[in-house]
Order: sequence, then structure tokens, then C-alpha cells
Amino acid sequence: MIVPSIRQDLKLSEGPKKEDGSASWLLYDSLRNKYFSINKKAFDLLKNWSSGIETTEFIEKIKKSNQSITQEEIEEFISFLNLNNLTIKKTGDEVKSLVVQKEKLNKHWLLKIIHNYLFFKIPLFKPGNGLENSLPFALFLGSQASRLLIYILGIIGIFLTIQNYETFLTTFSYFFNVNGLILFGITIVFVKALHELGHAYVATYYKCKVSSIGLAMLVFFPFLYTDTTDAYKLTDHRKRLLINFAGMLTELHLALLATFVWAVSPEGVIKSASFFIATSSWISSLLINISPFMRFDGYYVLSDFLKAENLQPRSFALGRWQIREWIFGFKFQPPEQLMSQRRWTFIIYAWMTWIYRFFIFIGIALLVYYLTFKILGIILFIIEIVWFILLPIWREIKQWWRLRSYMRFNWTSLRSIFIFSVFLAAMLVPWRSSLSLPAVIDRGEVVDIYPREDSEIKEIFVISDQQVEKGDLLITMVSPSLSNKVDKAIERVKMIQQKLDRRIGSEADMSNLMVLENQLKVEFEILKSLKEENENLSIYAPMSGVIKDLKYLNNGQWVNIKEKLFSIVQFNDTKVVAFISENYLYKLEDNTTGYFVPKNNEFDETEVVLVSQNNTSTEELPYLSLVSTFGGSIASREVKGDGKVIYRPEEALYQLNFSTSTEVETVQWRTAGKVKIQTENYNIFQNLFNLVSSTLIEESGF
Repeated sequence: MIVPSIRQDLKLSEGPKKEDGSASWLLYDSLRNKYFSINKKAFDLLKNWSSGIETTEFIEKIKKSNQSITQEEIEEFISFLNLNNLTIKKTGDEVKSLVVQKEKLNKHWLLKIIHNYLFFKIPLFKPGNGLENSLPFALFLGSQASRLLIYILGIIGIFLTIQNYETFLTTFSYFFNVNGLILFGITIVFVKALHELGHAYVATYYKCKVSSIGLAMLVFFPFLYTDTTDAYKLTDHRKRLLINFAGMLTELHLALLATFVWAVSPEGVIKSASFFIATSSWISSLLINISPFMRFDGYYVLSDFLKAENLQPRSFALGRWQIREWIFGFKFQPPEQLMSQRRWTFIIYAWMTWIYRFFIFIGIALLVYYLTFKILGIILFIIEIVWFILLPIWREIKQWWRLRSYMRFNWTSLRSIFIFSVFLAAMLVPWRSSLSLPAVIDRGEVVDIYPREDSEIKEIFVISDQQVEKGDLLITMVSPSLSNKVDKAIERVKMIQQKLDRRIGSEADMSNLMVLENQLKVEFEILKSLKEENENLSIYAPMSGVIKDLKYLNNGQWVNIKEKLFSIVQFNDTKVVAFISENYLYKLEDNTTGYFVPKNNEFDETEVVLVSQNNTSTEELPYLSLVSTFGGSIASREVKGDGKVIYRPEEALYQLNFSTSTEVETVQWRTAGKVKIQTENYNIFQNLFNLVSSTLIEESGF
């Protein structure tokens, strides 16, 4: 093999210490703004490099300088130089290799879309001397005194915000609309611009060139980026750590200042602007940039903190190696030799990254599905799931197949076969033969009592569990505003009456006699209506029954029309209402029987028979005892509208109505529990298949 010529535009400089403490050097390709780290042996090769000679002759030359090198090591280094295009291409075959590389980069347009729609960069401008000229101002803002002042103001702002956290949360919900989202988008651009300037100024301070500042697109969402590749040449990893951490520090300082300004500012533009800046900075810094599992600031900070170059590729290789050893027991050597503690740090990081990315890619797939029109959403969803989740899994399985000749029966492989068999059995064997459904046993017809309008309690005539009859006076209420209207109406009646009494002495009043009498008649009607409305404030029993759920009420207490005061329950035949997921509806048959089991074992199991089921899913849970917020077993969310609050199930549930074979006298009103139904045996895989198929059928409609 002939030793090739190395490009003359490459620059060689001393690099940072490697993880094991050995020296390293950096080979800089200015055309691509890319650094390559080489070890001591590669440095010695470059120092004695002689192009145009045979490798055997090159070995003899190196041996004369009291250095040892093998043919394999030289060929490996030459391969590294050729692979990264660091040599001069002279022959026709070498030029053809460049053409082949270019053709490999020219992927099919469909593959380009798949690779680039998720993330791509657009360089906007080169900052040039602008950063150096404005660096003194940045140094003033980043000085110790400035930072100390920001921390003091930030702590004060956080303390004041905690005291007014309800106002802060209310402000957030107030801006949760289209205009608010637009303002948040503008604020994020502003905050991210300062974030990137933080990287750029710290890099400039350490004499690193900022080659470009540009725009990156992450799932069609734009954000700025700063190219600080030149920081790779720094030998002190702490300086690189500060450059990577500078953006988050800038946002943190900005968030502290904005929080203080929001806390002390009066209502107005400044308070609103500081609110947007504070929330954008806190959310961006804490939820996005700090994560080490994506290639954002948190990743590079962790990489520099661990002094680990190419952290993710190395961790992923070790993570895959450990999984293969656990499953098959190959007893292969790890991809690289590291101390046990450091190796496990890399492995755990790799596994956590895979788990994190799995859920992130699922979330992105759902995001692109719901943000685009349906056909495009389905296509992008499938691409996201197949390309970023299923394809890596398939590649690893193919690698297992390539290693099949190394597979042996040993304790590790037998253990894996046993675990896999147990898993298959759990998925495929029909273990379960019963359903347990959240339910309520009820003996009463219920009427919830609310005030007719915002008013004050004058007197209460009932207590909890009291028997009342239809028409009984339960609570008297008064409304000062309504009483004031009544007093004013009485005054108007008196004034008109006085004019009528003086009609004999006044010709003007005599001429307006008909008008006055009509006015008096109208005012009497208004007064009568107001008195009836005032009397109707009092609460009477709409039916006979027992007082339940009576709130703690006092005379003189104010209540509003949305506030439930108590319920009246009229006991009658016992019924049981249960709720079933749509995934299990096919299990039901006519006259399905089961047992109701009370939650607190207040009475014995009661046999029940299915009478009917609703054909539409439940939009509102009528029983608070089943709602998760109140300790129930049905996951629900609170929905406000039409002047009241309802609780809607998180999944599609259908109401089942059961009758009891015997009367349960011990049930006082509503008792929560479970309805247990015996069904045909079924397995977990069948349920998953039904869930996926029903979802696909539901979403396939256009």
C-alpha cells in the first residue's frame, strides 16, 4: 500500500487530556469546520509522515526513530484519513471513491424527507467581529456583582410570586388562547435569541470562533442555534462546560429578573411582558434544554462533565452489548475497556435515553398526527413509529440473527428462554375469566338543591338525615339587592299614590289622572313580582325524602347559585349502575349475572342481573364516589361549562344497569363498590389487539 498525501490545509494542535489522562491532539478540517481527535501514536505517525512510499518502507523509517508500529495500525490510520477525506485524491480510483461518497449522500427524495422533516438547520448569518466589539457589555452583565444582584432580586421575586401563586396561575390561564399562544411564540424567539447569545459570548470570551448563528426546525417548530464547534479545541473541559451551560444560565438569569419584575409591577404591559418572559424561560430551561437525553445543551453539559467524547454512540454500543450478554451470554468483550463504574454509567445512560426517546417519539408521532390534516397525519405518524422506533428494534434483531452461530445453551440463555416463555404465557394464555367493574348500588331518587340566586341564608330548618315532606320550608334566604329593589318599588308606589291624593287640588294632576292610574297599576305589578321573587328565594322541599349531603351551613352565610347545598333522597327500589370499558363490551350477554361487592364491606355480596346498557359512551359521571378526584376508581377530568362542573371519564365507558334479586335494606342511599361478572377466559394479547383494532377503525374514518 502506498502512503497517501495529506491535505496541506489541515491544522494540528494540542487537544484536551483523554479520559485516561493520556495526551491527545486535534486535526482541524477548516473546509468542514470539523475537529478530529487523535492519540499519541497517530501524532507520531503524522510527525514522521512520508507520502508516496510503500507502507513497509514507512515502517522501517519509523523504527529508525525508536518507535514501534505495525502494518495493521498504519493501514487502519490510512483508512481513517481516507474515510474522512483528509488525503489528497490523485489517481482515478481515488477520485471515483469521492463520486461514490457523493452518490451515497444523494439519497432518494423520500428518504431525505424522512430524515429531515423532524430536524434540520438553516444557517442565517456569521456574527463576525460583532461579538468581540460588544463583549465588554456582555462581561458587565455577566460580572459577579451583576449576577449577585440578579440572584437577590430573583429570590425576592420567587418569594413574592409564591405568596401570589393564585394570581400567577390565573394569569397563565387568562393568556391560554390563540393570542396568548402567539405572544408566547414571540417571547420564546426573544428568549432563545438571548440564550444563543449566551453561548456565543462565552465562546468569544475564550477565543473560540462562532462560525454561524442560524435557525433549526424541530417537528416544524423553529428555534435558534449557535455553532460553537471551535470550542472543541479548548484543552480545559471546564471552559467547554461553561460554553455549553451559558445558554441555560442566561435563561435562568432572565427568568429570575422577569419573575421579580412581574411580582413588583402594577397591571399593564410591563407585567404581561415579564410574565411571558418568566414562564417561557422557566419552561424552556427546565423542561427542554436541561434534558441530557436529546442533543441539546443538557447533553453537551453532561458529556463535558463526564469528560466523555461521543457519549451517545459509545453508550449505545455498551448498552446493546450488555443486553446481548444478559439475553444470550455470549461472553464477548465490551466495545471498549472502561472501569466498571464508568461502564455502568454509560450503560444506564443509554437505557434511560432509549426509554426517554421512545416516549418522546410516540409524543411527536401523536403531535404530527393531530397538527396536520388526517391523511398527512397518518403518513407522518406511520413514518415516525416505523423509522424511529420499529426500525432500530428490527436492526438489533437482525444483528442477533447474524450472531446465531455464537449462541449456545447456557444458564443465561436458558434463563432468557424461561423469562420469554413466562411472558408469552402471560400474554397468550387466557388467565382471566371475570370482570370487575366500578359500580354504585342506589336505592333513591335524588334531587340536588341549589340557591336560586346569590343570596344570604336567613334561617335553616333542617338537619342531615331528616325526613321531610313535599312543600316543607327548608331554608329561608334573603337577597339585599332584591330587597333594595322592593324598597325602591314601594317608594315609587307611594309617590304616585301621593299625586293621586292631590289630584283635586291640581288641574295638572287631574288632567293626568289616567296616566297616573296606569303608572300605579304597573308599579303594583312590579312590586308584586319582586315580592314573589323575594319569597321564592326560600327553599321548599320539591318532594318527600331524606336530607343528604348537607353542607356545613350557618345563618348569615352567603352562597352562590353554583353551590350545591344538599340533596333530597326518596328511597325506592334498589338498582345497581356499573361502568364498563368499550374494550370489554363484547364480553356481555343478555341477562348477564354477577355480584355487587361494596367498597367498605358494609353488607354481603348481592346478586345482580344485567337489565340494560346505554348505547352511547358516558359523557358525565353521575356518581362522585366513582370519580378518581374523590377517591373513586374511574380516572376522570373536571370540565366546566354552562354554569356547573362535571366529571368526564378519560376513556370511553358505557353505563350498565343491573337489578338485584333481593332487596338490600342496609343500603341507606348510594354505596360505591364493584360488580364482578363471570365471563369467558381471555388473554392480554387479545385485549391489546381489540384496543388497537378498534382505535384504527375509529381513526380511519374521514
